[in-house]
Amino acid sequence: MTDRSRILFVHGAWVGSWEFADVVAQLRERGWEVDALDLPSTGSTAGIEADAAAVSAALDAKPGPVILVGHSYGGVPITQAGDHPAVQHLVFVAAFVLDVGESVQSSLGGALPELWHVDGGQVFLGSDRAERIAMVSADFPPGTPPEAAEQLAGMFRPQSLASFQGEVSSAAWRRKPTTYVLTENDALVPPPFQELLATRAEAEIVRVPTGHAPFQEDPAGFVAVIEAIAAGPAREG
Repeated sequence: MTDRSRILFVHGAWVGSWEFADVVAQLRERGWEVDALDLPSTGSTAGIEADAAAVSAALDAKPGPVILVGHSYGGVPITQAGDHPAVQHLVFVAAFVLDVGESVQSSLGGALPELWHVDGGQVFLGSDRAERIAMVSADFPPGTPPEAAEQLAGMFRPQSLASFQGEVSSAAWRRKPTTYVLTENDALVPPPFQELLATRAEAEIVRVPTGHAPFQEDPAGFVAVIEAIAAGPAREG
């Protein structure tokens, strides 16, 4: 790959493209063409097909080549849509790397975590704001001001149940060069689970000493990781 590659970020559940704001700005300042999209499953009842279609539309919107980056749940739609001819490299960040016939729910043993509150076809992170704040703050590094978790928790929206229960019908990581950014201090997606997924996908593993959102905890460090991946030669899948 060359520095002409475009970088496309796909966010995880409950959030939006805003979670990449700092790294998008930094990468653009460094000369990269960067975009981040909003998934339709957040704040609605749309499923993974709608999310994959949104990724495909973003890939169609501008000419390739593209480095496609998915965070957490965002790994699901990039797996589904990643066979797009513009995609040169898949990057999973603390993400679900599912195979054909699998869903987020099935990968978690067949049931969603108890703190994922289901109501009306949507899934809420925590049954109330206090639980949501506690879950968010558990992933922050020591010394983070309490108001940071309160502010972030207020930005979360419900995620569609269908997005967690829908099965993947195409696994692009089987055919595309793949890197997994493993977050070693992750309190939300356990590192051993990440390791299992990354190893099964035969991905190149890059380990970072952060919680679940390295692009927020250490934007400069995350930018360096993405630049290193983008500048490196594509591996044969």
